[in-house]
Amino acid sequence: IHFERTVDTIETALPDARESALLTVDSRTPMFLLNRVSYDQDGIPIEQRRSLYRGDRMTFTAVMTAP
Repeated sequence: IHFERTVDTIETALPDARESALLTVDSRTPMFLLNRVSYDQDGIPIEQRRSLYRGDRMTFTAVMTAP
């Protein structure tokens, strides 16, 4: 399997009760929610990921290259 393309969507969200307990934050604490879908060379989705990050512990770096 070869990754051809990945689409990341970053938005703000509030954690649910389980997530706030795991991240040791109040349930009203704004978080960064990263949704990622990766595709193979035929455009078929091969990976889906949902990650929740505390806003006070996140650095976001984007590197863009020409195809």
